[in-house]
Amino acid sequence: MRYDPAVYLFLALLESVDQPERAILRLREFGIPDPWAVRARSAASILSTEVPIFAGLRNLAVGAEDDRMLLISVLPDFPVEEVRRLVERVQLEMDADEPPMGRIVALPLLSAPVMALR
Repeated sequence: MRYDPAVYLFLALLESVDQPERAILRLREFGIPDPWAVRARSAASILSTEVPIFAGLRNLAVGAEDDRMLLISVLPDFPVEEVRRLVERVQLEMDADEPPMGRIVALPLLSAPVMALR
């Protein structure tokens, strides 16, 4: 039995935390609902601040000062082909920025049906 989920989790992995409003507006333009914004730290950043640097670990800490941002949104009731086209269109826009804004991916979700509250 093949299952084609209708709910997708969109993850926009932004290279910079400088202009989240630009990324949020872009997602809205393409019909992706308002995302949650999550600030992220790289593994190198964590290693450089929370683990003593010794031996070969110092090389892992290169670029440790860079923060990232993750935008998370859920889009229900969308066919697979439409999601694929949406991701490709948004990625083209993100790549056209100077410097490129980041990456976007969509993951299928399995979820229980949501009952409307009265």
